Amino acid sequence: MATLTEFFLCFGLWHFLQARVAKFTNIECLGVDENFTTISLCRLYAVKRDVVEMSLRANILQWPKGPVSMRMQLLKKASGYKPFLYNICQSDVCEYLEKRNHPFVNIILNSFGNNTNVNKCPIPREIVLQHFRFPVKILEIMPLPSGDYALFTTFSFRRADVAQVKVYFTLTEYR
Repeated sequence: MATLTEFFLCFGLWHFLQARVAKFTNIECLGVDENFTTISLCRLYAVKRDVVEMSLRANILQWPKGPVSMRMQLLKKASGYKPFLYNICQSDVCEYLEKRNHPFVNIILNSFGNNTNVNKCPIPREIVLQHFRFPVKILEIMPLPSGDYALFTTFSFRRADVAQVKVYFTLTEYR
């Protein structure tokens, strides 16, 4: 009969062998309204075999007079990308940045940490996200099964899309 110590050693070894790899696979940045924004940098950089960094630089030409809304959608690939778990619409970006009142959006935006200059309103004219690696710690808070995913973020003003960022990533579980 196995002792309690042997059980915990085996469990610890199993947990150690169960590794999760998450990395970005693609990014698309679309400035739908050229009077609103121009995107000068939108790309991924392969740092190591399993490490990819994302960088984004967008210039806001003229911030509209009125609320800019943000919509975040988490999609999973299954014969195309299909809605998966979250489809959140925030009616005012500045109001959200002030109150931080949605858990999913909080997880995503808090993971940017020191890699971005967007933390509160007024939003700077130049939005920068540099050397951002996939935050694997998010998977402890929000466990997702292995697969290919996409996070679409759309910004709109008066119900017309002005900018969109599509980030694609993959999660792989090794045992």
